[in-house]
Amino acid sequence: MAIVLMLSAVSLSAQQTSVSVTGTVVDEGNFPLEGVGVVIKGAGTSGGTTTDANGKYSIEVPSGSTIVFIYLGYSDYEAAVGKGGVVNVQMEPDAQALEESVVVGYGTQRKKDLTGGVAVVDEEVLNMSSTSNLMDRLVGQVAGLTITTSDAAPGSNQSLLIRGQNSLSGSNSPLIVLDGIPYDGSLADIDPNIIESMSVLKDASSVAIYGSRGSNGVILLQTKKGEKGKAHVTYKGQFGLQEPMQRIQTMGPNEYIRFKQDLHRLKNGYTGVMLDPLYGSVISASEKVNYANGITRDWQDDVFRQTFTMDHQVSISGGTDATQYMASVSYLDNPGVVYNSNYKRINVYASVTQTLNKWLQVGLTTQFVNRESGGVTPNLEHAIKQSPYGIMYDETGNYYEEPMDYSNFPNPMKDVNADQKKTGRNVLVNGFINIDIMKGLSVRSQFGYNYRNTFEGTYYGRNTVTGAKVNGRAAINNTHNTDWTWENVVKYDNTFGKHHIDVTALFSMQEKKQIGSSQSGESFVNDDSSFYMMSGAESNIEMSSNYWKENMISYMARINYSFAEKYMITLTGRADGASVFGRNNKYGFFPSAALAWQIGDEDFIRDNVEWIDMLKLRLSYGANGNNAISRYQTLDRLYATNGVKYVWGDGGSAVNAAYLASDGVGNPNLRWETTYTANLGIDFSFFGSRLGGSIDMYLSNTKDLLMARTVPIMNGYSRMWDNVGQTRNKGIELTLNSQNIRKRDFRWNTDLNFFLNRDEIIELRGDQLDDVTNEWFIGYPLDVFYDWNVIGIWQEGDEFTFVDNEGNEVAHQNGAKPGDAKLEDVDGNGYIDENDRKVIGNKKPSWSMSMGNRFEYKNLYFSFLLNGVFGKWMSDNVANIGSYTFGAGNYIHGADYWTPEDPDAEYVSPGYTQSFEHGYYKRLNFVTLKNITLGYRLSSKVAKKIGMSGIDVNVSINNVCAISNMRQMLNYDNTWFASYPTARSYMLGITLTF
Repeated sequence: MAIVLMLSAVSLSAQQTSVSVTGTVVDEGNFPLEGVGVVIKGAGTSGGTTTDANGKYSIEVPSGSTIVFIYLGYSDYEAAVGKGGVVNVQMEPDAQALEESVVVGYGTQRKKDLTGGVAVVDEEVLNMSSTSNLMDRLVGQVAGLTITTSDAAPGSNQSLLIRGQNSLSGSNSPLIVLDGIPYDGSLADIDPNIIESMSVLKDASSVAIYGSRGSNGVILLQTKKGEKGKAHVTYKGQFGLQEPMQRIQTMGPNEYIRFKQDLHRLKNGYTGVMLDPLYGSVISASEKVNYANGITRDWQDDVFRQTFTMDHQVSISGGTDATQYMASVSYLDNPGVVYNSNYKRINVYASVTQTLNKWLQVGLTTQFVNRESGGVTPNLEHAIKQSPYGIMYDETGNYYEEPMDYSNFPNPMKDVNADQKKTGRNVLVNGFINIDIMKGLSVRSQFGYNYRNTFEGTYYGRNTVTGAKVNGRAAINNTHNTDWTWENVVKYDNTFGKHHIDVTALFSMQEKKQIGSSQSGESFVNDDSSFYMMSGAESNIEMSSNYWKENMISYMARINYSFAEKYMITLTGRADGASVFGRNNKYGFFPSAALAWQIGDEDFIRDNVEWIDMLKLRLSYGANGNNAISRYQTLDRLYATNGVKYVWGDGGSAVNAAYLASDGVGNPNLRWETTYTANLGIDFSFFGSRLGGSIDMYLSNTKDLLMARTVPIMNGYSRMWDNVGQTRNKGIELTLNSQNIRKRDFRWNTDLNFFLNRDEIIELRGDQLDDVTNEWFIGYPLDVFYDWNVIGIWQEGDEFTFVDNEGNEVAHQNGAKPGDAKLEDVDGNGYIDENDRKVIGNKKPSWSMSMGNRFEYKNLYFSFLLNGVFGKWMSDNVANIGSYTFGAGNYIHGADYWTPEDPDAEYVSPGYTQSFEHGYYKRLNFVTLKNITLGYRLSSKVAKKIGMSGIDVNVSINNVCAISNMRQMLNYDNTWFASYPTARSYMLGITLTF
């Protein structure tokens, strides 16, 4: 027995013998890797170590164990340990990123197999911003995707452009596809927390599968789905404060008085006591009351506010082999930074996928959205331009109608007491059935139904300026939209040796319908019934209704073929039939082709250039149609309104009449507006995935533009829609993703996007003539400012007249005097007239760039996002003193305007009266710090101790600040300086997973 025990002890001692292992870890290029984790397999990180700056390590491990080498961006490497010694390791890049599936039209593809221009935004990027609006989170995140927030009010939609503008009269908005079904609802309705990823299809080949609906690009949104495993309940909460990112800096009381004195002495010739604020006429009688009592007001304090916002979401997800599910409920309360701009949203989302057997799978996704807003907001322009001495309230406590006794500047708060309610509901149901007929062959049928209703009711009671004048005014509007889409897809996917083929065929039907009605009336007995009893109106009763419907039917086929995973080709053809076109051109056919070459997999690259992980060349060309007209434009249209009457016979009564309007003649020969696009792209990954990205260059020509053409009035009508004109669009996109530092405990990643686009009108109506009325000019961009060009300021001593060839004295610029704007003599004839207007500049940016950085140190993370827009021509509202003040309003603090004492000023004299109705323009450049986020994820061990599986806490600031050459703006995406302001928000975010 003793001998047995002794042998056992010796054996146990041998098992516990530790050995020393040393070595060097290098990458695929034999460069040392610092920070590689070296751990004992099965022991977690206990007793592990990391490599030093020279890639060397040393570790004590039990004899016979296995050590694992772990490094971000590389595949794990395992090495068995015998009696110790030296173990050198060469790490291989992790190819998982290239093997990841990317959502494309009607299916998925591996990243490395893509032949078209596709950009993917994953959940990590979406979560870099903490705003409650999905598109706000995407600003600057995709090269070529321009998101413009013209209206920054909560719940408002942004305008989207992919690769600029192609159409002059039609829509340039991309197609939105939500879980495989086209979506026409508001993107502001979607809870960003249910979106898992987004794909942006940009070139002709990738969007051709959607035919005419994808003519302006496609955005594919994928919602989160359940996964196999234990059920998880997650709570996400955000709480924060909001305020305007910036205000307009207007003149204070003393500066305002000096400005009004300068204005009247230069414009009206006031002198002496006439310039005295109390005894003269530089300010109004109402202003004098407050001036005498020393009462001043900053009107922006009344229209802007700081508010508390919150966003909650509770979700559950999980599944088994047969069933995967997810459901969530969220509530958003975002009051907005302008008085009365209230917004609340409730989202209910559910998704379930059921595998019934080996060949049959079904699924259903539903969403319900209810949003509530309302409240008449104050007029921001009138608040900004209001006198600091203006009267807010009258003697009864109501809002004083004209604080400055000037009708152009009524009280900005005059109607804020109106009763207003806006309600919107959105119901989306999306179901599918998938049948696997045999290996590689499947059939999928999917049906999506979307119902949207909006209601708006407003009542201006006697406690509002508008309502008091007419004894109450009420209006209601109801709109019902119904969309359904039925799509049937057959797919065949198989591999034969080195050959891989993927075939997709589609038959699709779609219908859109809208029914709307509105009523308004004035003069109610009292204000008690608000807008709920429209029959009480006694005067100015108006009512209207509308209805429209349009249908589309489509056929599509796509073939993806690859050889040896290096040579790929995609061929696509789609035929669309749209009811908006006439009987002669219902259908359009749109083909495309794309080629890709994995040049990085060729032996002459792989064997000689070790730092190239992946290098792929792409080339595509194709056509995409655009049904860019409103429905019924191909038909003759009769109009019937209360404003046009017909008398039947002598002494007859007048009745409503139907008539053919000047633009009411249809054109049955209208055909599809078609864009032909060529795209050359390069995808790359270098230095062990340290640097990756893509470069795309594209050229688009859009022909058969759908435009309203002027015809001789002798026909009985003056305009009709026709296919005329051509535009061109070209640009460059650059996307870079770099892993600057990727140590075991510390990571730093940078994403950089650059986008440059140039569009041009090639032809309009076939006669080589410009369309001055619409400001369309051949050889110039599609959207420009056309006006007289201000080149300076007239000064004392300038030559104001000249003698022409006939001996007549002619003014260079009629009415010009010192301090006035000097206009450019474009045609060089010596004087200013209508022929001296010119194209000032492009309203679209010259180029844009964004940069996002993400840092992680153990469980701590930090990120920030910068977005810049450059070379966008804007109206310079500050320089336009006459329009800004109307001779009575407030002006910008510190504005350097012309006076005889300051002739070298930046702006014209406040006494300048325009003889030519020109504007002022400036190239806008701005960089916005969109978001800063700092957060901490508690370790799973700590979370489990308190009964949770995950805890994440973060603080963030959205729309931190902007740096620009034009500061006096509330929203840099809007040309009007007094638009709804961009909101800065300070947020606390909490995520709890159970």
